Amino acid sequence: MVVAGTETLARDLESLLDSEQGEMLTSASDFFRTRVKRFAMTFFVGIIVGYPLAGMALTWLLGQASLVPNDVSIVVLQPLEVVILQLRLASHFAVLLVVLTVTFEASLLAARSEQFKAQLKGVELSKVSSFSSVILALLCAILLGIAGIWYVVDFLLPILLEYLQADAAAIGATTTWQLAAWIGFIASLCLGAAIGFQVPLVTLISLRGGLVERDMLTQCRRHFWFAGFCVGAMLSPPDPLSMFLVAGPMLILFEVALILDRIFG
Repeated sequence: MVVAGTETLARDLESLLDSEQGEMLTSASDFFRTRVKRFAMTFFVGIIVGYPLAGMALTWLLGQASLVPNDVSIVVLQPLEVVILQLRLASHFAVLLVVLTVTFEASLLAARSEQFKAQLKGVELSKVSSFSSVILALLCAILLGIAGIWYVVDFLLPILLEYLQADAAAIGATTTWQLAAWIGFIASLCLGAAIGFQVPLVTLISLRGGLVERDMLTQCRRHFWFAGFCVGAMLSPPDPLSMFLVAGPMLILFEVALILDRIFG
């Protein structure tokens, strides 16, 4: 029975590799295998470049009066805390650089691949699969991410941090924040906003590519709103105002995307 099961599994694997999906998996495997050294070098360069950038970012954040409320002290509890924090931020920058490199090279390869275009021939998404459309989508994603980070740093964080400091002062507690925890709070909000601000781009691509129908999105609007508030609750302090300040822009951008689709659709 074991031999028969092994033979069946081998036949299934052979049939999968001979199919179009198997050819795509093989192409993806070849893509990563031939470029693994390049991606590793990109990660290494990202660490080298990201470490001093992380130091400059820490200095800039500590110098922002709006991010350090009055009567708040930012302290370092461990000798190597600053070095470890810079390495962690540099590794995040390196991972982001690798992701952007993989996305760019994969998009370039897909745009030039006749086999990939033939496989997408019957899919409406092939209308936006050209190289210029991919680059435009990437630029829009970067701009939306920058807009999300700007919203957090210039608007959301000053309100939340001042609120947290006032809440601690109301009970007579001395407000002292650890550097790593303070940076982690800021980074999580910036990352959440950078991802959340991609909502209109994802919505428009899904609608234009025929992946979802507009009626389905409008009928499930309350579910998207509920999911948005759940994400806001996870990324913000547990109070209604903070949750709304985090989730509100994502929901507004979702509705804006539906309006744009209705106007230009």
